[in-house]
Formats: sequence, C-alpha cells, structure tokens
Amino acid sequence: MDYVNALSHILKESDKLIKSLKFKEAYTTENTFIRDRKLSFQNSIYFILSGLRKSLSIELSEFSEKYKDLSFQEISKQAFSKARQNISHEAFAELCRLFVKLFYESNLEFKKWNGFNVLAIDGTSLQIPDTKENVEYFGCKKNQSDTQTALASASTMYDVLNDVVIDAIIDTYPAKEKNQARRHIESITNPNILNNSIITFDRGYPSFEFFNYLEDKKIFFVFRLSEAFGFAKNESTPDSIHEYKKSKSSGIVRVIKFKLSDGTKETLVTNIFDSKITVLMFKELYFLRWGIECKYKELKSSMEIEEFSGKKPIAIKQDFYASLFLSMLASLVKSQSDKEISLVVNHTKYKYQANRNFILNKVFKHLIDMLIHHRKCKRIIEEIVKKAQKIRSHIRPNRSCERKNKHPRKKHHYQIKSCL
Repeated sequence: MDYVNALSHILKESDKLIKSLKFKEAYTTENTFIRDRKLSFQNSIYFILSGLRKSLSIELSEFSEKYKDLSFQEISKQAFSKARQNISHEAFAELCRLFVKLFYESNLEFKKWNGFNVLAIDGTSLQIPDTKENVEYFGCKKNQSDTQTALASASTMYDVLNDVVIDAIIDTYPAKEKNQARRHIESITNPNILNNSIITFDRGYPSFEFFNYLEDKKIFFVFRLSEAFGFAKNESTPDSIHEYKKSKSSGIVRVIKFKLSDGTKETLVTNIFDSKITVLMFKELYFLRWGIECKYKELKSSMEIEEFSGKKPIAIKQDFYASLFLSMLASLVKSQSDKEISLVVNHTKYKYQANRNFILNKVFKHLIDMLIHHRKCKRIIEEIVKKAQKIRSHIRPNRSCERKNKHPRKKHHYQIKSCL
C-alpha cells in the first residue's frame, strides 16, 4: 500500500465515523442534534475541519456556497457558536486516534532508525484568546507589571521519522511535563507503536523516578540532561555506565557525552546498552528529536493554530485537534510527494523535498471534497501529489538560522537548524 491508498482509506473511514450514529451519540451533549435543524452534527464537524481562519461570517457563507450537496444552510455565527458548544472536543481527538490506528495498521513501509521507531515527547505553550473565562479555565502568565496573557499547555508524542502525532494533549498552563508524558504513554493501545521504539526527551523531563517508570514499561529512552543533573556534572568520559540509587528509585543507565560544532557540551542518558550504537550514533539520534520542534513550528506558523475560530475553551480544544488531524493528512501527501521526487531527481547531487506549505494549503482547500466524495478522493490526492512534485525545495542539511521573534510574549531568540 502506498501513501495515496493509505490516505484515501483513512479519509473514507473518517467520513464513515463522522456519519455514524454512535459517533454523534458519544460526542454530543444529551438531547442535542436530535431534531432536524439548519446545522446538523456532521455538517458542524465538516465545517470545523475545513480550517476556519477567516471571520466566521465569511467562512459560513463560503462553505454554504461551496458545498451545496451537504445542504449546509447559511446561519449566523451566533447560531454556529451556540451549536458547537454541544460537541465535545473528543470528537476531533477521536478522528486523530482513528488516523493513528489506521496508519500503523497499514502495510506501509515505515521509516526507522537502525531498526527502531524514533518517538519524541515535548510540550509547548499556546496563546489563546485573552478572556476571563480562558484565564480561569486554562491559566495565564504574568509579566513584571502583572499584565497577564491567557495561555494553554500542549504536549505531543510524535513519530519524528513518519511525521505522525501519535497522541496529543491540550491542558492547563503551566503543565507538569512528566505527567503529560505518562498520559501519552498510557494512552497507547497498539503495541506496535511502542515495541522496538526509542522515546527521546529534552531537559525538562529527566528524573530517577521517570527512568524507573520507563524501564518498568520496557521502553527505550534517551534524555538530554541539563548541566545541573548529577551525571552531567560528575562524568567526563564520552561513554560510561552508571548505577543510581535515589529514594525509592534505583537502576543502571548509560551516559553519553559529546560536543556540538559550536563547542557546546551535551549529555544524554539512556537505557540502550548495545555497544554497536556509538556516541556518534546517539548524537545523530538525538538530533532527530528536532522534528517535534519543526512540527510545532508548522502548527503555529504555517497552520496558524493559535488563530482560534472561537473564544471559549470548547472551541479552542476543537480547533487544536482539528488542526492536528489536518496536519497528519498533509504529512501523508508530503511523504508520497517526497517519494516521487526522489525517483525523479535521485541522479543529482542535491536532495529535494515537497513544499509543506503548498501541500497544507491544498489539503485545507480540498479536505471536505476528499471526505464526502469517496470516488473522487484518490484522484484529488494524486493531483495534489503531482503538483507538489513540481513545487519542491532544496534540502540544505545542517543549515542554521535565527528564529524570528514573531510572538510578543517571546522575548529571546534561539539558534535553530533547518527542518528537514
């Protein structure tokens, strides 16, 4: 099965789920969407999935004109806002879970690193509409002058090589990252995802208790340590084994040390003891974790995930999971496009990839048609892939650039490497 067929199957099954009575009953409040109304449950789902980035009045009008076969009647933005309050955000989270289930059950040849799946868990903050209700529900951050900004915490478990968000959480701010990481791991019911996988973590996650938790789950891990962590301070050799005993936690870990090109010293800790995996290989492995940073950049910059279509907590949660669903659909189109590009330009000394923003734009534009017109779905995907092959960009590995300070609450700059 190639990515086109896999995506076509996922979209068909997603539409079947949206139209099912069981789905409606599970994710609507009691006694809603029962009588014939101008706005049905499934049309509400389609509308939210369509990527609402303009004003609601314009979006409602354009959607009604474009999808006449859905019998989507023009309604006021107030009527839509009231109707969406009766739809649980879990409806959109369920669509994401269905995507993950079908993706990993497919016969696709998954990308691996030395035979391992490479997963990353990390969090970010999301700026949300600055209302009293959101501050009370999600939380806020205050500056020195006590000016507050409403924020939500997001966390994801991400397959960095296959570009799939396996699990996602939107939560109150600030969040306890290790608790969110445990929730991700406990949510996984498909053993094929965690078996023979390595989960990578940044500096906010290491603890002896968490090492033991992952070891008990028989999960391979790689953590980046801060300079304050004992292993990072006390060990100077590049590759060593350490035994730790701390409170109720005890175990053995491998400590890896190396220098980056700018001279910065990095320390990793892992429970992978295979000597065939060298220090340089661990350096390469940890660099792969940067994919989750690129995913957040895509969600915030390209998909404008913080431009929510509503101000209430339920709308914020709905938009969050709808954006993740759209992003994963686009990832399969990009994987197929990159595969086709590699066949065409493999004779050159440069590597190329499809333009992600172009693909996201096309998926936004054609998603509803792909969902509701099953016979046209595969053809639409193939047309996007064909166009994406022509709109490609040169991959420049190890290029560094300065992250632009576009967000008013971000006061500093980071040095980042290009997202491959």
